[in-house]
This record gives sequence, C-alpha cells and structure tokens, in this order.
Amino acid sequence: MLRELLIIMNVLLLGLIVGLWSARMTADMPALAGTVQAGAWRAWPRAGVADALPYAHLRHYLDDALPPSPGDRLELVAETDDDGRPLSGRCAYRLSGAMLPVRNWILAVHDPERREHPLAALQAADALYRPDGTLHILLDPHFQTGNWLQTPRRATYRLVLHLFGISPLQRDRILGAGLLRITRVDCS
Repeated sequence: MLRELLIIMNVLLLGLIVGLWSARMTADMPALAGTVQAGAWRAWPRAGVADALPYAHLRHYLDDALPPSPGDRLELVAETDDDGRPLSGRCAYRLSGAMLPVRNWILAVHDPERREHPLAALQAADALYRPDGTLHILLDPHFQTGNWLQTPRRATYRLVLHLFGISPLQRDRILGAGLLRITRVDCS
C-alpha cells in the first residue's frame, strides 16, 4: 500500500514538473504566445485583452510584469540587433529612425537577470530630435554626447520600448511600420 502511494506521488510530481517545463517552453514560442516581430523588436499586442492567448499572459508574468493595457500602451522588447546578434555590453549600437506618433515613449536598458528596475532610460521629453524629426540614440558603456543610454559592460542586455497613448486602431499600423533600427557600430 505504501509502495503504491509513493509511486502515485512520484508520477504526480513528475507530471507537475513536465507540465511547468512545457508551459515555460511554450511561452517562448512566438506563434503560441501571440508574439509579433517587427525587425529586432518583439511585441505581445493582445496580451492585455480578455481573449488573449494564455501563453501571452504567461510571457509577461515570467518577466515579473503585468500585461500592458490594450487601450493605452504597447511594450516592445529587443534582445538582438537588426542582424540577429545579441545585444552586448562589449559593443556600441545606434538606434535610428522616426519615432512613431504616440503621446509619450520611454526606451529603457534592462539586465535580463534583474528585471525590477531599468539600468538606464530615455523618454520623449528628454530626447534630442534631428530637424527631419528622426532620432539617433547611442547605446554604449562609455559616455557619449547627444541621445545616449549607458549599457552594462561585458554583459548582455535587452531594450524595452514603452509606447503610450496608442489607440487599438493604431496598434497594427505601428507594428507594421518601421521601428527604430538597431545597428552595431563597433565592438571592443
């Protein structure tokens, strides 16, 4: 009797472990999590709506974040440059392009291991725009003039772009438009 109970408990424990592992792996699968890819940027535009895919919710919870409100905010994440190489603190990058027509935006550098606070951030009110309305933002561990975000030295990191004041009608157009390009400048 005790032996049978131990077998049942082991089977249940194994089922729980396999279930949690498979849910975690599924949350990283773009098609099942409702991920939209736009260049190096990824977004989960329907994560905050009532009929969202369950793995879209899980993707945000794994990052210790609530899904964005579908009527006001869109969050985009980049962990690679436009050539698919991971963002590294050993390299300098240039983000360039026109900012989308939103009420406000915040671009933040995050350590993938410590998710609670950004390492550096730049918001719309502090950014310097070029005369043609485009932005050029440098990501570098060393001080730079102009729009600059300090990145961690010798570590990988991710960029999170929060766009505020987006109507549901603009959401699809924004994801289809060209976002800020991420180009590697040089590496040390």
